[in-house]
Amino acid sequence: MKLVSMVFALYWSVSFPGFNLSNPSISINDFTSVIGNWKGSLTYLDYTSGKPYTMPADVIVSTEPQLNRVILEYKYPNEPHANGKDTLKISKEGTMLDAAFVKEKKLLADSTLRIVTERNGFDGNDHRKAVIRHTWIISAAVFSNREDIKFEGEQNWIERNQYTFHR
Repeated sequence: MKLVSMVFALYWSVSFPGFNLSNPSISINDFTSVIGNWKGSLTYLDYTSGKPYTMPADVIVSTEPQLNRVILEYKYPNEPHANGKDTLKISKEGTMLDAAFVKEKKLLADSTLRIVTERNGFDGNDHRKAVIRHTWIISAAVFSNREDIKFEGEQNWIERNQYTFHR
């Protein structure tokens, strides 16, 4: 029976490469190591120059376990008018973070957790249909969130922005 299951899983993963049989899930506990204050930067593609632009950015991370939410309070020291707050909702089953499906949850060799989510949507800059991917890196010393997009009908991913924080 085990061999049949393995053959089926191999067939399924080859036939339907976007489908993940393991159904990775996350929980509020995955974010407890990043609660607190972080200093870092935001890097994004400057459309005027076509080059990456990096600016200071800080974040205060908190959680609301009873509501299964992670709160990110962003501060931009050089642009305080841009300060803001994001609330990330983890689905009851843990298979979604906001409107994005959890595609990967992997504990790396250095005890860093990598969570990858994807959703279909529209790219806010080019106003085109795209798959939007977030890659979260979570550890006691590093916290980052990278956003990549892949336009409908294209094969290449484009890095839109990346927050990188350290303690």
